[in-house]
Amino acid sequence: MRKVIYFLVLVLFSSLVFSEFYLNVSTVKIGQDNYMVYEFGPEFTVGPLTLGVTLTTYATDLTTGKFFFGAPGISSSTNIIDGLNITALGLDLGTFWFRYGNMKPITYGMGFVFSGYYLPSVRTLDAGIRIESLKLSAHIPYEIKQLTNFTFGQSDTLYTANASMKLALFDLSVFGGMETVESNATPVQYIAGGALTLPMLGFSVGVEADTQIWKDGTTSYGAFGGIFGDFGIFQLVAGPYYASNGFAPWLLGRRYPALRGSDSFGPENYQQQIGYIAKAGLILEQYGKVLVGLKGDFEGKMTFSGEGVVNIPPLGGTNGLVLYGYLYDDTPFENGNLFDSNTDAHLTLAYPVFSNLYAGIKYIWNGSEFVQTAFVGGSVNF
Repeated sequence: MRKVIYFLVLVLFSSLVFSEFYLNVSTVKIGQDNYMVYEFGPEFTVGPLTLGVTLTTYATDLTTGKFFFGAPGISSSTNIIDGLNITALGLDLGTFWFRYGNMKPITYGMGFVFSGYYLPSVRTLDAGIRIESLKLSAHIPYEIKQLTNFTFGQSDTLYTANASMKLALFDLSVFGGMETVESNATPVQYIAGGALTLPMLGFSVGVEADTQIWKDGTTSYGAFGGIFGDFGIFQLVAGPYYASNGFAPWLLGRRYPALRGSDSFGPENYQQQIGYIAKAGLILEQYGKVLVGLKGDFEGKMTFSGEGVVNIPPLGGTNGLVLYGYLYDDTPFENGNLFDSNTDAHLTLAYPVFSNLYAGIKYIWNGSEFVQTAFVGGSVNF
């Protein structure tokens, strides 16, 4: 084990010359205690292999707290060796691949249920195989907490899997998820679905059907049919949908972690509905992206969501500026108000200090006004 640690120390310092440098500063709450966590180190790719090694240190207080090495809540070590960890590891051999590292957004099928689910500051293991047109993959939410004592732990509660293949002229995908969260509410436990799409004139026409099984035994169903297209800088998804009692369209999206943690989360919150979905995105690689979505029924009830990033290029010796905004409202423009008690919104203005380190200000809507907070850290603070 000591030889492995010395090897990682050598990799950590010698590879700084030819690798990408990862740096993140974040706040972690464990129980009633808050910790400031600092991670930094190289991440590099050589052929099919990706490896990231970081040194992790944390403090109980930014100004007066003591510094320790390793993951908070695991040990209170003052030995720098305990701070070394593998934060990224990947291998792609074509037929078989795996990737361990920061979680990436999960979207399956046409995005009717699995719609960009993502957790920042969480590491997971993804693995899969490719055999001609058949692709199988699994998402396993476990991470290495501390390397020196081989401590592993669950980083999330949602496990997922996806299978896709060509079927004559069609693209077929079958997917599912298992939620293992412990809750006083009645969370969803199993999600399963499938999508069949046909490429046509630059668009794809398709259908998706899904089922959700909740903790109390409620089984619900939903279906979506429509068109979607990806034209490089412009993306579009639109069509009608049906949801039975207890079925939640777009459930596994950005807001799912907050829903999952609510004591009122359950199938009783979702009534039978027939409606429409329209989502559009404009993506300009160097300058940012804007994504907007509208879900409504034919009785006038609507839900609006939007997300955007604007990258202002360096100017006059500065490093530029990053603007990030997010908005979710299930009563948009009610009584002529853009923001109300049902609105979830925040705006981030961040200055790139270097690499993945930002200093900025966040404006968070609390239901009646925007509250300003400052931060220094990685992009997970957005």
